[in-house]
Amino acid sequence: MGAPNRSHLESHPNTKIRRVNWSEDLDTVRRLFQDYRTWIAEHVEVADSADTPVPDGLLRIDHEIEHLPGVYGPPRGDIVLAFADDKLVACGALREVGPKVGEIRRVYVRADHRGPGFGPRLTRALLDRARELGYDRIRVDTLPTMSAAIQFYQEMGFTPIPAYWSHPVPEALFFEYDLTKQGPARR
Repeated sequence: MGAPNRSHLESHPNTKIRRVNWSEDLDTVRRLFQDYRTWIAEHVEVADSADTPVPDGLLRIDHEIEHLPGVYGPPRGDIVLAFADDKLVACGALREVGPKVGEIRRVYVRADHRGPGFGPRLTRALLDRARELGYDRIRVDTLPTMSAAIQFYQEMGFTPIPAYWSHPVPEALFFEYDLTKQGPARR
């Protein structure tokens, strides 16, 4: 079945992942979420006309940026940040969507650091944090164009589920990870 996976620390030896410090990192998170918004806009059909309203999904991101920490703040949410050589290169967010059910959102890696390892490392850090916060299940959605995300979610043990919210992209895919039945996320 192929060679065993190398440690993701080996594939990104100078990276550190840590939880956000809201008193110091708020503006940094805002900038990274804005980068995420720009990136996500490239994955959805956005009309070129200035008369066309901004798609609902992008408006939701705009609202989150304006109201940070919002749903990603204490006591039921969090954000993890990844640094390469002390430069911020990635983030992922966690929020509550129901009793003992959390959701991973805004997993974003800057283009110059994409490749094997970052997405799964961020996701594992978020799953670990979700356990600390007492969640039993974690949900995530992704766009059908994001094949790398779909692949690593499935390889980590996320299973497809029906839509749990009215996503603005009708073809969006939804997954869930059961923290009560699975140990640490595999991959």
